[in-house]
Amino acid sequence: MNNKSLKKFSLITLIIGLVVLVIAFFFFHFVTDTGITTVFQQEAGKPFVTLLIGIFGVLNIFASLISFISAIIFFPKDKNNK
Repeated sequence: MNNKSLKKFSLITLIIGLVVLVIAFFFFHFVTDTGITTVFQQEAGKPFVTLLIGIFGVLNIFASLISFISAIIFFPKDKNNK
């Protein structure tokens, strides 16, 4: 592993985490017990499923943050060594 690959991994997991959070938003507002609707719902129809998807998204964002911090700490950018 090097600085570039850890930052690339960080970016990929950040994008995945954000997409999963958008999916969780969709599940919260547009999925009910009867199925998918086009009507915006104020309350969650499937709150447990929404919670699990949201937790997965937050874990991906946390993994992105940890890999970015690891790239900065373990592979500092040196001006003499490119």
